[in-house]
Amino acid sequence: MREGLKTTMDSKYSLTYIKLNKNTVDVAFAIQKSIWSEDPDYNDLYDKAINSLDDNCFFLVYDKEKLIGITGVDVFREYPDTIWLDWFAILPQYRKMGYGKKVLLDTINYCKSLGRYKSFRVETIYYECRSALFLYDKIMHYKEDYTIEDTEDNKTQALIYTYVLNGELEPWNNKYLGLKEYYNNL
Repeated sequence: MREGLKTTMDSKYSLTYIKLNKNTVDVAFAIQKSIWSEDPDYNDLYDKAINSLDDNCFFLVYDKEKLIGITGVDVFREYPDTIWLDWFAILPQYRKMGYGKKVLLDTINYCKSLGRYKSFRVETIYYECRSALFLYDKIMHYKEDYTIEDTEDNKTQALIYTYVLNGELEPWNNKYLGLKEYYNNL
C-alpha cells in the first residue's frame, strides 16, 4: 500500500514508495546494515514502522518490482521549522543511473507537500568520496560544517545541507543536535 510519497512515472522511471511497516522492517534493516555497517539502527526503523506520523516515516523505493533503495524523514521536535532526511540510500548496483537524484527530489517534494516546514536538511558524517555528497552538492541550496559537538580529541566532520522549502534560507548555524550521544548509543 502506498502512503505519503507519490508513485512517480516518467519516461525513465516507474518509482513506487512503500511505507515501512512491521512486515518490511527487516528488509529496510538489511539495506541499512549493508550501507552503514558501522551504525545501523533497528530501533529507529521499528519506531518508524509502527507510527503513523507523516514527518517521521520511512519508505522502501522500488522501480517496477526492483527494490532500489530507501528514503525517510524525521524531525527534531526542538526545531519545528525543519524536517530532516533520514537513512537515504540507493543500493550500489543502481547508483549512477539517476535514481538518487529522483528519489531525493521526490522526498523534498513530499516534505514541501506537508506545508509546515521552512527547511529540509541533511546531516551527514562525511567521508572522502562518499557518493551521496556529490548529489547533495548539486541539489541542496546550502552546505555548512557542523562543529558544535567537536572537541580537541574528537572531530565529527559533519556537514549540514539545507534545501529551502518555504521562505528564505536560514543557515543551521551550529545548533545543537546531539549527534555524539546518538552515535555513541548505537
